[in-house]
Parts: sequence; structure tokens; C-alpha cells
Amino acid sequence: MNAVVIDQVQVRIIDPNHKAKPGAQFPRPLTWWQRYVPIWLDASEDDRGRIVLTPNGRIADGRVQELTPTLIRRDVQLALRWLDNQIHLDFTDALVRTDQLW
Repeated sequence: MNAVVIDQVQVRIIDPNHKAKPGAQFPRPLTWWQRYVPIWLDASEDDRGRIVLTPNGRIADGRVQELTPTLIRRDVQLALRWLDNQIHLDFTDALVRTDQLW
């Protein structure tokens, strides 16, 4: 597994009392994802319009480390944990499994 693929149509808002502003529902544009994800992830869009989060090796102090397969797996696991910690959003059904990536 070298990336996290998200089908935005399947993202759910957990809190039923949470009222999303108009235009704040999913799917959201790629530019939103590029601003929202942590610095150590790159957000791109695949041919089906799904969001692909890939580790990029950036560190908060400005350095960039070379990504080994071990570091890629670690960063993908951290990305899954980061998605799980989004308190108002449920990504459970939105995560896509593909043979190339998982």
C-alpha cells in the first residue's frame, strides 16, 4: 500500500446536528484537499475523480527525507490514523481498496 484513496461521495458527517454550510458538503474540490491535508501528504485526483493521498517525505521543519518503502508504509498508516481522528467526518466507507495500492 503506497497511498490512501478516498471516494468523496462516501464521506459521511458524523454529527446529525451539524449543519454544513452550502458548498461545504462532499465532494470537495482538489484545491480544498491540497490545503487541508498535513504537510507530509500530497493530494491528487485520479481518473475517476477520487482523492489520492500519497506521502511526500516533507517534514515540518522544511527538510525533505528520501522515502523508503518502510517510511511510505508508516506514512500511509499515519494518514489513515489522521483520517480516523477527524471528529466530524467518517471516512470508513470512503476508503477505496485497489489491488495496486493495498
